[in-house]
Amino acid sequence: MLSNHRDRRFQDLKNLSAALDSKFEGPFGIRFGLDGILGFVPFVGDLITTGISVYIIAQAALLGCSTATLLRMAMNVMIENLFDLVPFVGNFFDIFWKSNNKNMALLEAHLLNPRAVTARSTLVLVLVCLLLLGFIIGVGYLSVSIFQKLLHFLTA
Repeated sequence: MLSNHRDRRFQDLKNLSAALDSKFEGPFGIRFGLDGILGFVPFVGDLITTGISVYIIAQAALLGCSTATLLRMAMNVMIENLFDLVPFVGNFFDIFWKSNNKNMALLEAHLLNPRAVTARSTLVLVLVCLLLLGFIIGVGYLSVSIFQKLLHFLTA
């Protein structure tokens, strides 16, 4: 079980995460938080909520999360921020993705069973890297093919 100090810190982070991702209930029982609301304030809103998300990850590091789990948490925030680049779409994505709640679930699982979560996080990171590598190779192949066809067309 967690020590009183760690348990209190964890609960504070969980409350912060809930305020960002699931404090309010909207139509059809959809939960949302300050992240979805502040995101409508251009640049500043996303900057504030990303800063709080980074704070949660930093606190997870202080609570002893493994590097693999911290990288997986960072990936959750990065995915959310990539979608935030698209006006309005990103705000609605925030409502459904809930990166802070996902990260708190990872932190809780890590505190209860660090080895299992580290192994799962490592697997997820390896799969994401392989997917990105495949994407890069595919884009490279497609670019070379298009360039060759264009060169052939221009020289013909």
